Amino acid sequence: MKKQLLFVLAATTLAFASTATMAQPGPRHGPGYDRPHHRPHKVWVPAHREHGRYVRGHYVWR
Repeated sequence: MKKQLLFVLAATTLAFASTATMAQPGPRHGPGYDRPHHRPHKVWVPAHREHGRYVRGHYVWR
């Protein structure tokens, strides 16, 4: 009788543990994932026109 109770208790604990691990959110990937730790860095922007004026190539923080 005690062995059956121990077996049922162990099975219930195992089932609960596997359900709890399945409920955890997975890593985020794909479109729409915004980086929470995005650190800005300098990027080269080639020469272009802004509001009709010529702007030479330069670096910007992005």
